[in-house]
Order: sequence, then structure tokens, then C-alpha cells
Amino acid sequence: MEARSSDSKYHVILFPFMSKGHTFPLLDLARLLLRRPDFIVTVFTTSGNHSFIANSHSDTTAFIIDLPFPHNVPQIPAGVESTDQLPSMSLFAPFALSTRL
Repeated sequence: MEARSSDSKYHVILFPFMSKGHTFPLLDLARLLLRRPDFIVTVFTTSGNHSFIANSHSDTTAFIIDLPFPHNVPQIPAGVESTDQLPSMSLFAPFALSTRL
């Protein structure tokens, strides 16, 4: 194993699926990693989920990067960027498919 200098850091990228059941555990993981001085954490999210991520990590050094979420997705109401915002879980499949866009 190669020796690392004391100022080297591991950079962990987290990109939770847009569902609180996925997001909560990954944000907990981010907190655990950030307790270590040799870790940097970046969380990818969408602009509609940014405030939730930012509020939960306002006291950390985590970076948050927004990715665009597709607009005008058939069956998905405008502005819905998380499964907890879906008017019905029957729209989960179209929502999941829209994340490929």
C-alpha cells in the first residue's frame, strides 16, 4: 500500500436516490465520514432537494452540488423531485424512469 501524506484526503461522492428512505442513511454516512479529518464529502442532489440536504448538513463541511431534474415528465407533477412529494405511489415507476433523464 502506498504511503499517503498527512494532508491527503479521501473524497467520497454520495448521490442518494431522491427518496427520504435513501437520503437519510446516506446523510448519516456523510456525518460519520466527516468526523475523520482525512475525508471530504460531496453530496449530489437536485435543486428541489437542496434545502433539505443543506439544512441537515449546515453544521458540516460537506459540499452540495445540484444536478438538474427533468421538467415536463409525463405523469409527474411539476416541481416533484422526491418520492415523498408524489401525489400517489402509483407514480413511482414513472418517477424512477425520469431520473434517467
